[in-house]
Amino acid sequence: MLRSLLLLVTICLLATDYTQAQQTKLKLKHWPDDETHFNSSLAAILVPRVVGTPGHEQVRNYLVNSLNGLGFQTEVDEFRERVPIFGELTFANVIGYINPQADNFLALACHYDSKYFPNDPGFVGATDSAVPCAILLNTVKILNTYLLQQFRNRNDLGLMLIFFDGEEAFKDWTNTDSVYGSRHLANKLARTRSGNPVRGQANVAQRHIDRIEVLVLLDLIGARNPKFSSFYQNTHGLHTSLVEIEQTLRAGGQLQGNNKMFFNRPSGGFVDDDHRPFLQENVPILHLIATPFPDTWHTPNDNAANLHWPSIRNFNRIFRSFVHQYLKEHAGDNIPVDFRSFRA
Repeated sequence: MLRSLLLLVTICLLATDYTQAQQTKLKLKHWPDDETHFNSSLAAILVPRVVGTPGHEQVRNYLVNSLNGLGFQTEVDEFRERVPIFGELTFANVIGYINPQADNFLALACHYDSKYFPNDPGFVGATDSAVPCAILLNTVKILNTYLLQQFRNRNDLGLMLIFFDGEEAFKDWTNTDSVYGSRHLANKLARTRSGNPVRGQANVAQRHIDRIEVLVLLDLIGARNPKFSSFYQNTHGLHTSLVEIEQTLRAGGQLQGNNKMFFNRPSGGFVDDDHRPFLQENVPILHLIATPFPDTWHTPNDNAANLHWPSIRNFNRIFRSFVHQYLKEHAGDNIPVDFRSFRA
């Protein structure tokens, strides 16, 4: 018991040291907005896109073409699975890599399918999750010069963008009728191994899933004044970095309004989402989901007319600074702590 307590204290101190190192003299590079790109990306994704429909295939192709155009090595993880109501469907996770040979990855993720409502075939799921998809594409578009000229070819760290398919339940949310794409991908990555040896075990190849340093999952973003809390102790330092970035940008007059977005507090509960299969494989998770959920969640009103553009703009600015800081601070002596030191 005492040994476990000492281990937990040591880990918490390491996480605190990492957070303090990021906060000390926080100097954020100014990244100008590219709202033309964001708006065009959102327009391309903001269509009914239930798995198996033409709109779904259209969005899938748009994501692949967008990642290719931004210099990512792109993979489509296609599989078939039987689901309620529709029977067997074809799913396709879309994954983009920069530095696919790297030892570890920062993975940024969201889902791109929209929920099936038999009485609302026009449901577009703006916050759930068209806006998060557009945020990920816009983030790497704005950071593209840095990613291709300074970040590319690093061996210590790569960047993954994951657009999960089949997050939504077709009938009732259960462990089997939900997160189809993330369950498939987590299982695939856990079963396959890279050429990199496990630390301290030269003859054992590392599982691909263990190369994910942290999975950052975005969901339910785009409504007025969202609130984000910290879900997991082992990534609380990263959540605190988002709090500090928001404070820095607000103090510099770079955010609109006065509504705080990131709160340095525990969430107080678990929200089931695409991260579940990865969490079960001990992948550290930073879950960026608005809680409480938007009022428009799973209603016909989750559309473009009810999006809050100042909140989206603020999130974009905070998030892109966070991604840049993470990639930059990972180099040299500022290597983050091993988030797998203990399970959250």
